[in-house]
Amino acid sequence: MTQASEQLIALLGHAFDGKAIRDVLAGWEVKRVAAPNSPLSESIVWIPKASVRIDVYRPPQLSKLTATARAAQADDWLIGSVELLAPGSDSRIKAPFPGLLPQGLSMQSTPQACIDAYGEPDLDEEHERPGFSGRVLAWRLQTTNRAITFAGLGDDGTMLSYTACLIGCIGAWRSTQPEIFAP
Repeated sequence: MTQASEQLIALLGHAFDGKAIRDVLAGWEVKRVAAPNSPLSESIVWIPKASVRIDVYRPPQLSKLTATARAAQADDWLIGSVELLAPGSDSRIKAPFPGLLPQGLSMQSTPQACIDAYGEPDLDEEHERPGFSGRVLAWRLQTTNRAITFAGLGDDGTMLSYTACLIGCIGAWRSTQPEIFAP
């Protein structure tokens, strides 16, 4: 049986359908998924009960960011990223994503377990700034990018987020690491 995390990730690039997402997350008593409502070119849909964040874009904006044509209705929102979160990733998140992650990982997986699952990362950076000390591992896979953020440095970090996305997971990577993450 396909894990909920894999079902959500399979929706990348497809039109946002709140009912379909609600059905995937029904095992965690998610009864409602808000619709995107930004008047601009992107929006965030939070599902705190399941510790999920979904970034959605209008087709022209997602096409521009990914350098690929996206066929969709003009009023559609397309899913550009799915983040599975743990407490500490955002003030809305009170519990870790309750399901398994792809590759047999979980929100309790260590940085080394993630490297064992995906191989050497294309990006392995440690960050120390006011209010945050952590490590980011990222991979550019054939159709998507994956980024895993940990609170804490080295191998003892606690996973904060597992992100699957079409556009580099952190938009700035297109500029700072173009050889890896630019379309």
